[in-house]
Amino acid sequence: MQFLTGLFKVEWQGKGFVGLSAKTYFCFSDDPKHDKLSTKGVNKSAGITRSDFLRVKETKETVCAVNRGFLVKNNQTFSYEMERKGLSFFYCKRKVLDDGISTTYLDI
Repeated sequence: MQFLTGLFKVEWQGKGFVGLSAKTYFCFSDDPKHDKLSTKGVNKSAGITRSDFLRVKETKETVCAVNRGFLVKNNQTFSYEMERKGLSFFYCKRKVLDDGISTTYLDI
């Protein structure tokens, strides 16, 4: 099989995209079954929705989420529940402009 440089595969196709930072995005379509999301550090079972992403973008307020899981320690299994900042407007790599979409370099 031969590879051609510069060609990309279509990973997702739909109606819109809300990206808050690297690895934190929501892709939506007309059919909710085909929506795709990635929330760095938050379980998909936390119930983060498209409206949560849009609310963070519009209000610049953080949305919290609860991670649940299991931990094995000394041959014993424990369950845990941890609340954390699920979605944040803060972006440390670039300065977000007033429109909430465009970015520019950091003044450092």
